[in-house]
Amino acid sequence: MLPESKFLNLAYFETLRNKINKQLERVKPDLNQKEKAIVDDQIHQFKWLYGALGQVPSDVMFIAENPSITGVKHAHIDTVDQQPPDIEAQWWGGKNDKCAKVFRPVLCDLGLKTSPPNEKGGWNCYITNVIKQANYAKFQEKVSSGYRKQQGNYWSDILRWEIETVNPKVIFCLGKNSETVVRRLIQEGRIQDIPVFYVLHYSARDSFENIRNAMKAQIEEGIALIL
Repeated sequence: MLPESKFLNLAYFETLRNKINKQLERVKPDLNQKEKAIVDDQIHQFKWLYGALGQVPSDVMFIAENPSITGVKHAHIDTVDQQPPDIEAQWWGGKNDKCAKVFRPVLCDLGLKTSPPNEKGGWNCYITNVIKQANYAKFQEKVSSGYRKQQGNYWSDILRWEIETVNPKVIFCLGKNSETVVRRLIQEGRIQDIPVFYVLHYSARDSFENIRNAMKAQIEEGIALIL
């Protein structure tokens, strides 16, 4: 098990978290009370939420839409190793979460994670979000396209910094919302022009096996074309 204090490139992730938290503080005056409460929790209660996870640099980058506050709350209690939550609690969501049951196993099958799904370390990829502000999935799904565009623009400078540092050869967008935002940011020159592929989001409505098979095939296809 890899303790947080020895996590590879932890200084990078601390810098990333500081950048995110500063942006969260700036946006707070424009939020409603519920959103402000989520932001406060993200900054002060879930300090292990660095905003990304994995290897730096890395050839392969995954970009999801935004942190799920429900997943964050579950991961805060039901951690990877049943110890206090650390950076590895990200993209876990608890042992029964689809991220733990679907996404991590797919990464292991493809060699993008060399340790078992329910263990720390072994990352051969980098995972982040295009929108850094946590939200409940049911609320984020209902935001307008205009507001989602504003969100993408607001966080684009940090995503650009991540891409510059991680230096990926390929980007896989988890879900259509992420893909739409990322492709637009590339088209507008807000982030680097890296080859982008759509991948089914691990929270899709289907059996674990079907989602895993679909994700694995899509990622394998992209890697074969680029790497």
